[in-house]
Amino acid sequence: MNRQWKPSRRRLLGSAVAVVGATVSGAWLTRASADPTAPFFPSRAHDQPTIPGISAFSYKSPPLTKFVDPLAILPRRHLGGDIVAGLHQHRFHRDLPEVASWGFDGVTHLGPILEVRRGEIISTQFVNDLHSHVLAADVDTTLHGALEIDRTEPPLAVHLHGAPNRPEFDGYPTSVVRPGQSVEMIFGNDIDATTLWYHDHSMGTSRLSIYSGLAAPYFVRDEWDTGEADNPLGLPWGDQEVPLMLCDKLFYDDGRLRYDNTLTVQQGHWAGGLCGDVMVVNGKAWPYLDVDRGVYRFRLISTSQLNDYRLALSNGEPFWVIGSDGGLLDAPVLVGELDIAPAERYDILIDFSRAEPGTAIDLVNTMQISIAGQANGAMAIRDVMRFVVGESQAPVRTVPHTLRRSATAVPGTPQSVRTATLSVNANPENPTFLGVLGMSLNNMRFDQADFDMPVQGTTEQWDFVNADATFQVHSMHVHLVQFRVLGRQDFDKVRYLAENPPPLLGTRWTPSADEYATNSPEPPAPYETGWKDTVRCPPNQITRILVRWPTADELGFDPDAVFAGPDGSAAQGYVWHCHLTDHEDNEMMQRLRIVAAEWTAAPTVTQGHGGHHH
Repeated sequence: MNRQWKPSRRRLLGSAVAVVGATVSGAWLTRASADPTAPFFPSRAHDQPTIPGISAFSYKSPPLTKFVDPLAILPRRHLGGDIVAGLHQHRFHRDLPEVASWGFDGVTHLGPILEVRRGEIISTQFVNDLHSHVLAADVDTTLHGALEIDRTEPPLAVHLHGAPNRPEFDGYPTSVVRPGQSVEMIFGNDIDATTLWYHDHSMGTSRLSIYSGLAAPYFVRDEWDTGEADNPLGLPWGDQEVPLMLCDKLFYDDGRLRYDNTLTVQQGHWAGGLCGDVMVVNGKAWPYLDVDRGVYRFRLISTSQLNDYRLALSNGEPFWVIGSDGGLLDAPVLVGELDIAPAERYDILIDFSRAEPGTAIDLVNTMQISIAGQANGAMAIRDVMRFVVGESQAPVRTVPHTLRRSATAVPGTPQSVRTATLSVNANPENPTFLGVLGMSLNNMRFDQADFDMPVQGTTEQWDFVNADATFQVHSMHVHLVQFRVLGRQDFDKVRYLAENPPPLLGTRWTPSADEYATNSPEPPAPYETGWKDTVRCPPNQITRILVRWPTADELGFDPDAVFAGPDGSAAQGYVWHCHLTDHEDNEMMQRLRIVAAEWTAAPTVTQGHGGHHH
């Protein structure tokens, strides 16, 4: 079902987020570097600390030779028709056998690039043909919403990450279909040209399904970023426009995907997060890509379950960032390194025109891994993939000086500030194998009635306070909207916790950290100044964003409408959560209703199968 696009009031009035006139200094939005021609390097001040090596506690993948498999070039297709989430046999490396894997639309791991024009309204039938779970032994039924049936009849809830869709088409985590069932999803694509991704969002098992392959790129095109040779921005196209889906993985000796990564936690129980020892790009371990001499466009998508990556080129050459989660930047940003957190997307240009034929240039990762991974014995992965330069000339030989400004308006001052706390805490009611350790947002469980209900048409500042005692970086994602990153600020976490001790899980705990700030606000990285739906939240910092909640009139639908899930159960609203999927699956997700200005309190509907199960 395709419908002719008409500009919505959302597009005409402007929506999403404000960056002008905020309650914090406008200087946050200036470039950190005084020299605009010098490449930007992200700060290392809040990198994960390094703890002594305890690698004896971790499982290891079999030794694999790097750069022997060509990068898998994902097929492209237009959205629409049937898309089957199916069970396949996939080979991750030349020296590994084919093993069970999940993928969309016949792709043996991941799925096709779905391409649409901005504003197209398209209906697609997503079919669950997953059979039994690829990682059945790793389903942990002590986690909120995870069920025993998930091992043999795995759920599917497709979420188009970053898109403003009706709540019934957002992939609500309890609105699932089982094998043999299908669900119609209608995507409106009312967003600037950008890189989105579609993935499973099932309650309690998202980390396993994304890891098993249920994730793929989604390109929105417009009159500027057409994907054609004659695009007005002069961007690379065709074979020179390549998505790179990045994920560190772990393998058994027989080539099967492995999720239990440490000897200290029994398989089938939540272990805090997986850090793999093999970098997989587009479903291949340490692949290579033959490139022509010229400019390439790579659309980076991190599907990592726990780790941030800091990407650089092995020859030390800088590259350009031209876009982030919600679309193109105003102008390319020259960088020496780029930080990317789980679920973030960055659009980059690399110029191979000066490299001699035969030159090998590696994409490398210089980031220390999660402290949770280190505690489980994992080690950082440096190599990501290799580019091998050929003799042919690529059609694009220059990098544009400017791009284009977003069509989405930037409104004004926020009406309110919300504090959102990110923490590890005690969860005695629903303990995991690790005891009473739990993750939370605002110290609340997912199924509690006390959750945030911002008003349509208002602009809010959200302060993500990372009070996590484990020094973990969190990656925060808000459904429905694109926002702007205002910046970050250090705070005294020890004093903050001492003077505001958190109660047991289940009581809202959102003390402001402003009075505990220990330095001046830091601006976002220059590549973070565009539209975002996911933001990196380092430890011991307040990460501030500005978000405008669109009205039903602007969206063309009521974001607070009650809807029926595939099983007929009623649900309502959206979610916001940490996109470290191990955290998301263990309570670090909250409901969210965007209510009308005239809204008056009424009971919130129950939420499908999302209760606690033991």
